[in-house]
Amino acid sequence: MLLSEEVLALRDECTRIRRELHRIPETGFNLSETQAAVLRELVPSKPDELIKLAETGVKAVYYTEGATKTIAFRADMDALEENEANDVPYRSVYEDRMHGCGHDGHMTIVLLLARLIAAHRKDLRCNVVLLFQPGEEGCAGAKRMIAEGALQSPNVDCIYGMHLWPTVPKGKIGVRWGYLMAQSSDFAITVRGRSAHASSPQMGIDAIVVAAELITMLQSVITRDVDPHQDALLTLGKIEGGTAHNIIADKVVISGTLRVFHSDLYHTLSSKIASVMEGMTLATDATFEMERKAHYPCVENPRELVEQLYTRLDSMDDVLLVEPVMAAEDFAEYQQVVPGLFMFLGVGGGRGGAPLHSPDFDFDEDALLTGAELYRRILEI
Repeated sequence: MLLSEEVLALRDECTRIRRELHRIPETGFNLSETQAAVLRELVPSKPDELIKLAETGVKAVYYTEGATKTIAFRADMDALEENEANDVPYRSVYEDRMHGCGHDGHMTIVLLLARLIAAHRKDLRCNVVLLFQPGEEGCAGAKRMIAEGALQSPNVDCIYGMHLWPTVPKGKIGVRWGYLMAQSSDFAITVRGRSAHASSPQMGIDAIVVAAELITMLQSVITRDVDPHQDALLTLGKIEGGTAHNIIADKVVISGTLRVFHSDLYHTLSSKIASVMEGMTLATDATFEMERKAHYPCVENPRELVEQLYTRLDSMDDVLLVEPVMAAEDFAEYQQVVPGLFMFLGVGGGRGGAPLHSPDFDFDEDALLTGAELYRRILEI
């Protein structure tokens, strides 16, 4: 995509903002430093309203006289709980967290858009809302933003978002209409048995043995109860249990995620999992509790917005039709309320080719200029 001279002139600012944000990663809703940095960068663009939402989120509103439409742009703010491996001057100042998912880049793109809006207030044809959202990484931050008025006053007509994506070539936009990202449900299953001495296993109910059997049976739910032509994924990523080598464990907690593209399939699999646990209670006398930690709907793009996007590009070479991915995104919550378009912004593998959520993930800031250019074209300024 050809970059306008105005966007190219923001290159140094782009690099500065992204690296300053990269140095101060914060997680969940505990984003006081990040929020302060975002507010500091927004003030010079003179938004008509600057509101704090969802504890540490930010909503900036730019009104246009006589406007009959409002367009929103969303950037997520939170980082990951992992140690950064990159040896760079802008490395995270915290040893236990880093921006390993590109949210520092997402914020930078929208902050650059604020500068472009400020320079073209007289050219705006609509109201604009810029949303900076905490708690995307498993904390359902979008729901809190919506509940506290992110899409109201003014009422948002459509919303745009994007995510840096290493498998999309740098400078290209990855998109598709229909399902783009999976419905996700993170959960924890607690297996409760009865403790006993290891020398008298008949006196207890071994939660570790029961959990092992449950893990095996849950895998068959995907391989034997799902049509091979339907996409479904069940990952059990964490297991905790036991107190000592010579004690029958009375409790095990299994944490995992279930991902699908259709709600009917999600309900079918949830019912199957419940049935498996009921059957194992009868067979072993252990009991089971299942807690839903987070549940994101599918990211589903309206065809109309995708087709409108094509009209903003220089050529079809600027866009890549991508396949649906099993990753989840709570941008889907906004799409439940208003039409929304979510896209992948190519970083071409990034610096070093590390994937998202890797302690080695990094990228060339020039890729962010493409995101700012696309948002500028959407607003036609």
